[in-house]
Amino acid sequence: MKGIPHFTKNKEEWKGATHKMDDGSLHTGKTHNKDSKKLFHKGDSALRKRGLWDNIHAKRKRGGKMRKKGDPGAPTEKAIRDSQ
Repeated sequence: MKGIPHFTKNKEEWKGATHKMDDGSLHTGKTHNKDSKKLFHKGDSALRKRGLWDNIHAKRKRGGKMRKKGDPGAPTEKAIRDSQ
């Protein structure tokens, strides 16, 4: 799209040719091939750093058990407060 900056997964701006796939995603190059990389717009969730709650929800979804309060590696009260 003209005028809108596009970024690769590692947050580098892409200035070259792009093409749109049937599912609406944007990729590098004029045509799709094995070297094409998916592109994103600034602010897309794929470019944002995942936070504590994203990790908690993902663990629950895959059926992982949460650590008890005070266990090594469990989030502290401060980490939980800061994430809200």
